[in-house]
Amino acid sequence: MKWSTVLIILVFVGYLAFMMLRKPAPTPGVFDAQITLADAQIQSAQSGKPIFVLVTADWCAPCQTLKRGALLDPSVVELISTQTIPVYLEADTNGAEIQNLPVSSYPTALVIKDGEVSASIVGGKPARKYLAVLKKALATGG
Repeated sequence: MKWSTVLIILVFVGYLAFMMLRKPAPTPGVFDAQITLADAQIQSAQSGKPIFVLVTADWCAPCQTLKRGALLDPSVVELISTQTIPVYLEADTNGAEIQNLPVSSYPTALVIKDGEVSASIVGGKPARKYLAVLKKALATGG
């Protein structure tokens, strides 16, 4: 095995270890209202606003990156807070609710319109890309 390959593997393993030992990122402020999915469904039916559900896990490194990055970006926060009803679901505490959603990996964001999942954003992305994907999901439902 070449030394460059060994070095790449060591850097990758070191990064994973660092991310696993790091404390989980705090819940982004856009979710401060702590709206449950059930309450969001009622609010959505009354207001016509779609629901933005972030499904995350404290042990998930890409989730922590998303919470420390794109979900703190002012443009992303403004779009979520003004155009949707934000709901935060954590794997360790909201497992029963997550089980009923089409989530196969973390992080997953779902846009729910009229009681149906109309779009899914899987994985962490930089703020600019996350914003573009979210705008498209809210505009077209996909």
